[in-house]
Amino acid sequence: MAGVVATAEACDSNAALLASGDLRVLQPVFQIYGQCRSFSGPVVTLKVFEDNVLVRELLETRGEGKVLVIDGGGSMRCALVGGNLGQLAHNNGWSGIVVNGCIRDVDEINGCGIGVRALGSHPLKSNKKGHGDKHVPVYIAGSFIRDGEWLYADSDGILVSKSELSI
Repeated sequence: MAGVVATAEACDSNAALLASGDLRVLQPVFQIYGQCRSFSGPVVTLKVFEDNVLVRELLETRGEGKVLVIDGGGSMRCALVGGNLGQLAHNNGWSGIVVNGCIRDVDEINGCGIGVRALGSHPLKSNKKGHGDKHVPVYIAGSFIRDGEWLYADSDGILVSKSELSI
């Protein structure tokens, strides 16, 4: 895949951005799922708690290579993304999904052509009340992440940048 930014290389060549906080490294708390081990794109943020109605709502829109970053409050009590939503994200052109929480249907998600990061898996589905906030700053894995920033993920980790990094 041409044009992929390797996170280790990006860290090595962007010391000034790291020092200023314009480039941030998320704490290594995420498990890797999905067929795409590397993915990147502009961030769309979502803050929910044990409720995935807004997750579906966003993934039903055209992803256009974006990355959905879901702050699920770190809940380990239910899943926010399952196989159907993983396939929906892939079909609608999302580059990836980062979940500060759990996923389920791991085998189905691993068959989807997108990248997914989550804290772990849990077999219980979430609530369906529609509570949460779209396009708000979220605090995940030691860093604030804002709508419109850029996220880069690969096997080494996840970076968030205020603007698109040049390769």
